[in-house]
Amino acid sequence: MKIRKSLAVLGASATLALGFGGAMAPAAQAEVPRWGGHASYSATSLNTGAVQHGTARRSLSAADELPPAASASLRCWNPSLSGRSFAVSCSGSRYYVYTDCTNDRRYVVGPLAGAKRVRITCPLGSQAMDGGAWGR
Repeated sequence: MKIRKSLAVLGASATLALGFGGAMAPAAQAEVPRWGGHASYSATSLNTGAVQHGTARRSLSAADELPPAASASLRCWNPSLSGRSFAVSCSGSRYYVYTDCTNDRRYVVGPLAGAKRVRITCPLGSQAMDGGAWGR
């Protein structure tokens, strides 16, 4: 009799624990850590309107990968920062666009060629702080 009561208490405790854990799991999955996630990008051709989408490459940190000086043949204009996104229009033969996010990471897209409007969106939980381009 004592064993049955003990097993019943254990079963009820296990059910409560599993139920509580199951209720907590979605909240844990919904939270994106500051250092996690991916940055996405879109590059729209200013000549044809064709759009290219993808995931931006993450560098070690914004301070670890400083871009080389832009060459005279790369032209960029109309940069903008808005929340999680940095956007800029550039024209060149081989260039890279980057943004620095508040998660202490730099995200890079390229090499690109031609005239494009490039938008890099930082991962969830971070904001765009700065950006630019380098190449030729």
